[in-house]
Amino acid sequence: MSRLPMIISRMTGAAGRVSGLAGQILEDRLELLALELREAKIRLVQAWLLACIGVVFSMLGLLLLVLAGVYILPPEWKIYGLVTAAATSLLAGVITFIALSRHLGQKPLAFEQSLAELKKDLTCFSTKN
Repeated sequence: MSRLPMIISRMTGAAGRVSGLAGQILEDRLELLALELREAKIRLVQAWLLACIGVVFSMLGLLLLVLAGVYILPPEWKIYGLVTAAATSLLAGVITFIALSRHLGQKPLAFEQSLAELKKDLTCFSTKN
């Protein structure tokens, strides 16, 4: 009978250590999740900035194309200058949208590292020793 309290004491000590390890693992995973959330937020802001710049240049190019069609003056070189400016603005907008699509396509999925770590944890704890 005197061994029973010692066994129970060892079991509660082991349970306390396991719960401490589980808490530490959970804390590490939450820190990783917070870091990935900040990275995702930065990527979202970058994507929005690129999209806004692309829209501005595209609208400027369309405006200049309309002005080039309407603003016909006797000197023939003015119209060519307006068309060149419009084409340059449209090209800048297209290049910005291409950069945006590349930017979005190259980045990994949000929380990919957290998911990978959770999968490793699951395989670690689910294997039978």
